Amino acid sequence: MRRLASLALILILAITFPALAASKEVEKLMKTLASDRDPHERAEAAWELGQAGATEAVPLLAKALGEDKSGAVRANAAASLWHLGSAARPAVESLTNALDDPYGPVVGNAAGALLKLGTPKSKLIPVYKRLLAHHECEDRVIALKALAAEMPAPELFDAAWDCTRDQDHDIASEARESLRKIVGRHDRNLVPRILEALQGAGSSDASTLISALGNYDPPVKEAVPVLASLLRSHDESISSAAASALGDLKLAALPVVSDLENALTTHQQNKTREDAAKAIGEIGPKAAAALPSLMRAAQNDKWPAVRQAAVSAIGEMGTAAKDAISMLRRQLESPDDWMRVAARNALFRVEPGKSEEVAKIADEHQAQFEEKGVLFEDLTQMAATLPARLPEVYELIIYDKYAMVTVASNDSPSGRARYTYKAGAVTGPEEATSGDCKKKQLLSQVDFSIVPKIAKQAPSIIGAPNGKVTYVQLSGGVFCRSLGWSVYVDNAGLVEFALNGKPGKVTKF
Repeated sequence: MRRLASLALILILAITFPALAASKEVEKLMKTLASDRDPHERAEAAWELGQAGATEAVPLLAKALGEDKSGAVRANAAASLWHLGSAARPAVESLTNALDDPYGPVVGNAAGALLKLGTPKSKLIPVYKRLLAHHECEDRVIALKALAAEMPAPELFDAAWDCTRDQDHDIASEARESLRKIVGRHDRNLVPRILEALQGAGSSDASTLISALGNYDPPVKEAVPVLASLLRSHDESISSAAASALGDLKLAALPVVSDLENALTTHQQNKTREDAAKAIGEIGPKAAAALPSLMRAAQNDKWPAVRQAAVSAIGEMGTAAKDAISMLRRQLESPDDWMRVAARNALFRVEPGKSEEVAKIADEHQAQFEEKGVLFEDLTQMAATLPARLPEVYELIIYDKYAMVTVASNDSPSGRARYTYKAGAVTGPEEATSGDCKKKQLLSQVDFSIVPKIAKQAPSIIGAPNGKVTYVQLSGGVFCRSLGWSVYVDNAGLVEFALNGKPGKVTKF
């Protein structure tokens, strides 16, 4: 049940707002509903009476439900009767008559009210089935939400799939949720419909169908070639979902390992390459023919997530990946913490007799890449390293043992990427979310010697002299007013500083 100004959105119980305190307000709303005023005003009044808990308005709401010419008013009257629960029992006849209303949201809200009043759902299923046959997705979504677990999945699929592409965002979102429930039943009779839809799919909605195919047990072997064809999609949500689904199918996907290799080595989308590597690993040792492709990706792919996924996939090959041992041992020396962990775990499986030796080597390199001291108290090495590697940044966040840098990136869907600085090494990139602030800062123009000073000053400025600084941030600030420093003090607040170190706004938590 949701509020309507001109349309009714139904079957979602509304949050109960505080009841109107003054009976005069209820009287005013009732007069508005009974008047000849603008239908938008009457619809608003019908809704507010329910939110006010105005049980005295039940007869008037029932009358509006049966007689008002505005569909929005009738829908909101039914919604308020639904909201009023047992107090609406005198309106049962009006609610029952409303099940034949030509406007779907009226029917949906009336059915919801009757269900709340104890009408068995079995008696209302024919009502929802009639809505399912309507042309408008607004009406069909009402039926889909009510029938998602009540009717055979193939009978619901077409309506749900069609309505995921409705121009109204809310309706499309509700259709997608219904579709997830329908395909989540894993009815094998639905498989031909899903495969047919995927062959003509051109939108990100297809990811719901793709993921569903990977979750059937036993696997849907006829889905394998369709999923393999979707690996070539330029839509990342489709191609990456296809790769993941093929991984879920495990050995059933063995015939298309070459397609996964091609996605791993040539696809432009980072997430698709990553999921293709994972899928090859899920197939296991029988996919060892893909080992050369995995090794190249592990060493050469620009994105660490892809390299790590390739290394982990090599580990899934077990001793069949012995040709990768030298490469994996080199990865134990990577400055990237996650790559070292992935290589260590892979070697435990590829070279099981050397586990102690591998662990010792990994631990030695782990110590090498640990930051000594507190980073924002001594930035000498970072100041010498970062500007040359990442000259212009959107944001720099300095923690005690590492720093995160956000920069522009043509390879990231968001247009931004994040790098990590730690103990003299810069690793990355990783995907970063896009931000509203477009201001950038040349790191060569930043005076990093200011940071230890402002980190020392901030706790006292904020009134917590013994407070611990959690991080120091170089950015455009909360509202992107101007580039400067922000020093965050644990459980105390933050102090903003200009680039020259002059203190500014103080915000206490």
